[in-house]
Amino acid sequence: MAIGEGGATCMSSGSLQLYLSGNGNIDLLYDNSLPEITLGGAGHPTSYTVTFEHILKTRSIDKALLELGIRVASMEIPRWKISFNDVVLTREFKPLLCVEISNGYFCKIVFDVTPIVTSKDSSQHKVDIEYIGVKELSIDHIGLLMLGSYEEAMSIYSYWSGAVSLQPGSATDIELPYEFEHAKAKIIAYLPHSDAKLLISSDSVNTIIERTTGMNELIVDLGTTKRLKLEHRGTGSYYPREILLSSILVYQMNVPEPSIDVNHRIVNDIAEIQLSNSGSDAAENVVVVSIAVGNVIDRKVLGKLEPGDAKKLQLKIKHGAINTIRVIWKHRGKTFFKDLKVRTES
Repeated sequence: MAIGEGGATCMSSGSLQLYLSGNGNIDLLYDNSLPEITLGGAGHPTSYTVTFEHILKTRSIDKALLELGIRVASMEIPRWKISFNDVVLTREFKPLLCVEISNGYFCKIVFDVTPIVTSKDSSQHKVDIEYIGVKELSIDHIGLLMLGSYEEAMSIYSYWSGAVSLQPGSATDIELPYEFEHAKAKIIAYLPHSDAKLLISSDSVNTIIERTTGMNELIVDLGTTKRLKLEHRGTGSYYPREILLSSILVYQMNVPEPSIDVNHRIVNDIAEIQLSNSGSDAAENVVVVSIAVGNVIDRKVLGKLEPGDAKKLQLKIKHGAINTIRVIWKHRGKTFFKDLKVRTES
C-alpha cells in the first residue's frame, strides 16, 4: 500500500496526488457527499454535518482517508473547524492543494483518520464542519475512503485526490500504476454548465459526460487499460468555464455478492413468491412490495437472505392491473432492487 506516490501529469491548472495504490486481499468502500452548500457570510448556515455508513466485511481497518473540497473567493479563511467522530481535526484552514478558478479558488484537504476509525468499533462516521467567517465558502465534496484486509476479496486500486481546473480544450493524463483488465473509475467532477462535456478515455473505452451540472459522482467502465485521460470538450461559452476534478478512484474488485432469483405464480389476487439467493454472500434488509397504479398494495419484510437460502411469501396484488413486484435488498451498505411485472386476469 503506497501513500503519496507521485501524481498525474496535467495539461491544465492544479494537480492530483496519488494517495493509495495497491492490490491483494483488500475490501474497499468509497462514499461521497456532494452538498454544494454555502456557509458563512450573510444569511447562510454556519455548520454542516454528514454521516457515512461503511459496511466492510472485515473489522480490521487498514486505512481511512477523509477528504474535503471547497470553493472560496479568498485564501484567507479564519474561524473554521472540522471534526470527525467528534474529534477535532483542524481549527485552521490549511489546504494541501488549491487551484485558481474564474471566481476564486478550488481547494482540497485530505486527512488520515485511521486512528480515529480504529479507536471505536462503529460502522457510522460523522463529519462536522463549522464556519462563521464573513466571507462565503461552498462545501462541494466530502469523501471517505476505507480499506480493510479481507481474504475473500481480490482488489486492485489506485486513489487520487487534489484540485484540477480543466479549461475548454485542456486535459489531464494519468499513467496508472497497474495494468487493469476490467477497471472501473469513480470520479468526482464539477461541470459548470450543461454544455460542458467531459471526455473520459482509457486504452479501450471512451465515455462522454454531458448535460449535467454541479458536482457529480461519475462511475465509468474503463476496460483494459494502463492509462486514464480526462478532457474538457466544451465550447467555453459559459461562466464559470472550468471543469473541476476533485478525486479519482480506479479499481478492479472481485468480492462475494448475493444473486437474488424470483419465482412466482398468481392465485386469484395473490402473488405467491419464492426468493432464493444463488450468490456467494448474504443479501441484507430484504423487503418485497407489490405496486400498482403508483400505489403500494402490500409489503413484506424478510430480513437477511443467506447464500443458498430460499423464502416463500404471499403478496396482495391489484385485480385487473399490471403489478410490479419489487424485491429490495442491501449489500455492502448499498441498496439494490429487482422488478417483476405480473397481472391478474380481468
